[in-house]
Amino acid sequence: MSRGHLVLEHAIDQLKKGSQYRRDPDEDLDDLCDSIRRVGVLNPPAVTEDYVIITGNRRVAAMERIGMRVTPIWVVPGVSDKLSYVLAIRDEQTLHKALKPLEQAELYEELKGLYAEDAERRDAATRFGAEDREQHMDSSSAEDGGADSAPPRKNVNDGKARVQAARAVTGRDSRTMLEQINQLKHIAADDTEDPYVRQHAAEALLEINEDRKVNGRYQAVKTRQHLAHLTRAAEHPDTPEAARSAAVAELRGLSGIDSPAEAMKESGLALARVREIQKAATNETSLGWKDVDPLLREKHAIRKLVDLLRREHGWWDRYDPAEFGKYADDEQWDLVTTYITSASSFLDQAQAARDTAQGQGSEVPEESVDAADE
Repeated sequence: MSRGHLVLEHAIDQLKKGSQYRRDPDEDLDDLCDSIRRVGVLNPPAVTEDYVIITGNRRVAAMERIGMRVTPIWVVPGVSDKLSYVLAIRDEQTLHKALKPLEQAELYEELKGLYAEDAERRDAATRFGAEDREQHMDSSSAEDGGADSAPPRKNVNDGKARVQAARAVTGRDSRTMLEQINQLKHIAADDTEDPYVRQHAAEALLEINEDRKVNGRYQAVKTRQHLAHLTRAAEHPDTPEAARSAAVAELRGLSGIDSPAEAMKESGLALARVREIQKAATNETSLGWKDVDPLLREKHAIRKLVDLLRREHGWWDRYDPAEFGKYADDEQWDLVTTYITSASSFLDQAQAARDTAQGQGSEVPEESVDAADE
C-alpha cells in the first residue's frame, strides 16, 4: 500500500517548492490548466510533512496560474531529512557538489519509490474518476486516519519513476549509474555472497565515492560475482553432476576474455545456462540418501567441509598478522584464537582416527583421502 494521507484543502502559498528536474516547470501548462478547470485536481501533489513538494510542481504551477488558493495534498510521512534537504535546494550546482555518489544513489532510491507511488495514484484517478477517487479516499481516511489509503502499488510506472528520480537528484538521466551503485551496495551487504565478492564491492564503493567512476568497477564486481557463483556450482557437493560439469566447462571458456564489458556479459550468460541445467537436474532427481553406498553420508559431509575450507583457504597470506595483533578488539581476537585452537584439536583427533584405521588395515575411502589432502 502507498504511504501517506490525504488533506482535502491546504493553502498553495504555504507549499515549499523543492528542486525539480524540469528546467522550466511553467512551460506548456495550458492543457493542464484546462484540465484542472474542467475536472479539478485528480491527483494531489505529494509533499513532505514539512510541506516541501516532492511531486506535482507543475500541478501547483497550473493551479497558481488559474488563481486557485487551496489544493488537496498527499502528505507522505517518514521522508528522510536528507531528501527534504534536496527538495528544498534551488541551486542545482550546489546540490550536485554537496552530494557524493553514494548519497545520490540513496536519495535516488527513495525518490524513485515516491515518484512511482505518485504515478500510481494518478493512474487510479484516471481509471476511477475524480468523484469515485475522493469517495474512496474519504472513506479510507475515516477508517484509519488516512494512512496507507491509496490503491495498491504496481510496477508499471517504475521506468518513468527512475528517470524522474535520477533527473531530480543529478540533473540528468543518470539512472543506470545510480542503479549500478545501489546494486553494488546490495552485494556488499549480502551475507550470502562470497566474502571476497562482498569485499570487492565495498572497496569499489569507497573508490566511486572519491572519483565518481562507476561503470568499470560495476562490471568488475559483477564479473567476479558471476565467477564466484560458477565456482561454487563447480565445487559444491550438492550440485548435480550435470551442472557441476557444465560449470567447470563454462569457467574454462571464460578464461580468455579481456574486455570487462564482454566478461560481465558472458559470465552472466554462462551462469544462467548452468542454473538452467541445475534446475532441470534437480527437478528430475529425487532427493534423499541412497542405500547403495553405505559411506554416502560420510563422503557428503567431508565434501561439504572441504568446500568450506577451500573458499577460505590462504586467508593467512592475505591479511597482515601484525595489523591484526595491533588493532583487533577482544571479541575479534577471541574469535580467531578459538578458530585456530579448535581447528588444531579437530586435526589431532582426525589424525588419531586416521592412524587407528590405517593400523587396523582399513582402507580410507579414496574420495575422502583426496578431499582431505586438498
